Amino acid sequence: MTVMAAQRTAAVALVTDSFIDLQRTVRRSKARLLAAAGNDVESATHLLLHTVESEGPMRASALAASVHADLSTVSRQVGARVGRRRGGRRADQRDGRACVLAVTDAGRAAIAEHERGRQAFFDEVLTGWSDDELRQFGQQLERFTAAYDRVHAARVGARSWHQDNPQQVPSQQNSTTAETLKGTNA
Repeated sequence: MTVMAAQRTAAVALVTDSFIDLQRTVRRSKARLLAAAGNDVESATHLLLHTVESEGPMRASALAASVHADLSTVSRQVGARVGRRRGGRRADQRDGRACVLAVTDAGRAAIAEHERGRQAFFDEVLTGWSDDELRQFGQQLERFTAAYDRVHAARVGARSWHQDNPQQVPSQQNSTTAETLKGTNA
């Protein structure tokens, strides 16, 4: 292995270890929030509120698909949200028999309050960082996230394709990905 290849390997290992540490930290944070919330559905509804606010009124099934959650879980959280008057149901314009979920004024106020709290939290986390460091970190994190999503989706797609078509020989392009997939759980 060349010196440059060894340096690259070490640098990638550092990023990998840091990413795994970040995942563990986020899981710990979520566990602390869930423990503190008890049976309170409030924190879970913020994701739903944000999604409906940004994507517009939608059916519960579309909301569940958008947040990658089970429809029954989303329905329970929507019920709590409607009960707190942060969301409402109205007739679907395309199909009057169905209803769509929308965010109310109280829901928009809750989103704004949640966003202020999130901004304050990250402002505290990033204390001591210069504006330039924050911009660079934000740009690099955005770049990393997009690349991670793109490569992960391609690998999972290649793995799925290979499992669904075991008798077919992958193309030259897919064979590299298929070989890389052996033993990985990225």
